Amino acid sequence: MTINLVYDQRQCQGVLGVGAFSQVRKVTHRKTRAIRAMKVISKSRLSTTELQQNFINEINVYKQLDHPHILKLYEFYQDEKNFYIIIELCTGGELFDKIIEKGSFSEKEASYVMKQIMSAVLYAHNQNIVHRDLKPENVLLDITSQGNYNVKVVDWGTAKIFSPNQQINEKFGTLYYMAPEVLKRNYNEKCDIWSCGVILYILLSGMPPFGGKTDLEIQKSITYGKYTLDSDVWNSVSAHAKDLVSQMLQYDVQKRLSAKQVLEHPFLQLQHQEKVDKQIVQCRLKNLVNFRAEQKLQQATLMFIGTTMISKEEKNQLMQAFKEMDQNGDGILTKEEILETYKKYMDDETACQEVQKIMDLVDMDGSGTIDYTEFIIATMDRKKAVQKEKLKEAFQIFDKDGNGFISEQEIKDVLGPSITGIDEKYWMNMIKEIDKNGDGQISYEEFCAMMMKIIQ
Repeated sequence: MTINLVYDQRQCQGVLGVGAFSQVRKVTHRKTRAIRAMKVISKSRLSTTELQQNFINEINVYKQLDHPHILKLYEFYQDEKNFYIIIELCTGGELFDKIIEKGSFSEKEASYVMKQIMSAVLYAHNQNIVHRDLKPENVLLDITSQGNYNVKVVDWGTAKIFSPNQQINEKFGTLYYMAPEVLKRNYNEKCDIWSCGVILYILLSGMPPFGGKTDLEIQKSITYGKYTLDSDVWNSVSAHAKDLVSQMLQYDVQKRLSAKQVLEHPFLQLQHQEKVDKQIVQCRLKNLVNFRAEQKLQQATLMFIGTTMISKEEKNQLMQAFKEMDQNGDGILTKEEILETYKKYMDDETACQEVQKIMDLVDMDGSGTIDYTEFIIATMDRKKAVQKEKLKEAFQIFDKDGNGFISEQEIKDVLGPSITGIDEKYWMNMIKEIDKNGDGQISYEEFCAMMMKIIQ
């Protein structure tokens, strides 16, 4: 299937961005009308083995990441000339452009942005993934209806999966944001903390901590690790902010803060307290308790609807509820975190019973925790999700040949890339759960009957 059959590029309102090897365009899904961004990478420009490996690496890493502040990858296509990555559309541009526009951020604004970036970094590090090229150009801003920024960390092409206590020796990154140990080719995941420290320094002061007229001068400045917090621009900056900058730009890697410690720092804990609409949170908690989708195809369909068809306003509400429950900011909900939230709204015994039920039904991958997509599926407005129009669109996505039935092969074609490590029986059983007349395929009527059970 070619990209032109799936996404309409004629409605593209110009190119959103241009990189050394790619363009980013705005596109519309032909069936669902969902608006996305499409990254187009020319195969001819990936001329070296290293560039090709970086691209493959970016796709593989994105597939492992599921976090509210990491850009969502939806689909991947290719033809003879190009690779096409379908990703989440962000409307606020790069953090870099916002810095140029504003000059510097207030402490409240800097804390708000930094807390989101560090949540993504902590999540990645907990998955044993180090980004290695964190910079304002790789942080996108999505503007909410309230005018706030939702941060999205992007460009994971230079990311690396690491082992605990492993030292890495490849030199990757952008010089201004590169940690001194990276220059020495002997580093670990804390190189990301240094890069984020540079970002925070720039947000608060409007200038980089390590300067120079040439790359060699900049490199020497980083190697020495000398920077100042004593210039005029820093006179009005709080002690908490300066302390966090200095601990993130700590030359000694062993003494440098971890991502978890950065998020626990008073500057991020006290400077910005995000306002939470308790009514919205309670509504989503009720949906979570009442969630039911025992059949695999129900879950898969809800995942499709939840990632492609719910409104931006609802997504922002779901993110708000998720972050309220995610007490340590690591992008994953543990049973303990969910329990603490429910205890605010009901007695302890009832809370324990409800949370155990939630874990049994919502933790679809059996990880013992609830990830962001699982949360979205379980807490979105299911009455809106199973409206006739949305069910028809979802059915058409599975029914790739348009014959009015979903076959085992079509389910594999749609879901296979996102579900790995399973045998042939899995797909067969998915059909059998729904196929009432035993003809080995699912009709539209059977599909609708399956989905309507969710709200009964």
